[in-house]
Amino acid sequence: MTEEKFVLLLEKKLKNNNLLTRREVGVGYGIADLVLFKLNPTKCKIRNDHKQYKKIENENAFKIFEFLPESGEKKKADVEYLSKELKISKKSLKYKYLKQLLDDKFVKVVNDKYYFKVNGWMPIAKEVIAVEAKLKDWKRGIIQANRYKSFANKTYLAMPLQQEKNIDKKLLEKHNIGLMLFDADTGKLKTKNPKREKALNKFKANLATESILNYKVLCNFSA
Repeated sequence: MTEEKFVLLLEKKLKNNNLLTRREVGVGYGIADLVLFKLNPTKCKIRNDHKQYKKIENENAFKIFEFLPESGEKKKADVEYLSKELKISKKSLKYKYLKQLLDDKFVKVVNDKYYFKVNGWMPIAKEVIAVEAKLKDWKRGIIQANRYKSFANKTYLAMPLQQEKNIDKKLLEKHNIGLMLFDADTGKLKTKNPKREKALNKFKANLATESILNYKVLCNFSA
């Protein structure tokens, strides 16, 4: 049994109508073997109504949103203001980031100067769960799972059920990392859930969620 096959079988076990899954998600601090997303149907509908189907693939875009007023607000934000706040060059802001956001309908510009976000849907995920799978090296698995707290609300170490006796469960509890023990032959799954936490980096949490968003997903999950 390879780790890849183990993850594939575990994904099939965990997948249901309320959760979307994606393997090998990386937004910095390593690549999670499996990530599960619980989307907010109301916010999916808002984004779907805006026809914002393109993925946002750059963390800086979410940082820009932090300084943009909502469409219709009196507050104004121009390139000079954004450049000062974000420490990004005016050229990169206008011709790279803002241009892309305008093209993809996430932002609108008024009087060719003031930028507003067309939002109301962030964060679009109610919960993000990251899983690190190991066949034997549970110590390495804990280190990697801990890194995924940057973008996930819960993180888990997943291992074969027969490895249970070798794992230091107290160490997992100390770091608030859950445990999934999975028998790939029988499909039996034992789970110890961690406490839900706020993602350490909301920009990375939003970026991770973008990995599973598209037209079909937004339509299917819209309330």
